[in-house]
Amino acid sequence: MTAADKFGIAFSVGFTVAILAFAMISASTHNATSAPVVPAPAPVPAPAPEPTPAPPAPAEETPEGTPAETPEETPEETPEETPEPTPEETPEETTDGYPTSADVSISEGASSPGCESDGTCYVESDITVAAGAIVTWTNDDTASHTVTSGSPSDGQTDAFDSGLIKSGDTFEQTFDEAGEFDYFCVVHPWMTGKVTVE
Repeated sequence: MTAADKFGIAFSVGFTVAILAFAMISASTHNATSAPVVPAPAPVPAPAPEPTPAPPAPAEETPEGTPAETPEETPEETPEETPEPTPEETPEETTDGYPTSADVSISEGASSPGCESDGTCYVESDITVAAGAIVTWTNDDTASHTVTSGSPSDGQTDAFDSGLIKSGDTFEQTFDEAGEFDYFCVVHPWMTGKVTVE
């Protein structure tokens, strides 16, 4: 690169900077000297005329020429509402004092550890039913769970296995034989429960 080229580049850069500086000074001077824009005031609405009261209706006259009495307005009587009978809950059938059906909730949040400390992973986690009873588990959690016979420490047994129960779904198991049936969730092994069949 020759000295003339270097001079040309330096001159171009300097000239560009000078033009930009001039433009900025010109713009700030123009903004400072221009008149501020003031919005026009909003129109004030005229006050509305006050309504004049209607003249009272003339009283009806009786044949004797005396004004008739105006009957007082009486509120309409509303008929009393008769309460609807509340349906009576049918008692659970029992055999020898034990229920023949039971519902267990897989509680919301059971997929996170902590419910095992107060036994709320399955609600009720420890139930007793009669032989032949049907137990229904409902998944009230947002995660999928299982109801699998056995325990996390000893593993799964062959008594029953729900497979994955999606949120909002149910699993039913009929317990025909007496005994104690531990169960757990294979996906979340801190979740444990027990069904005792009498």
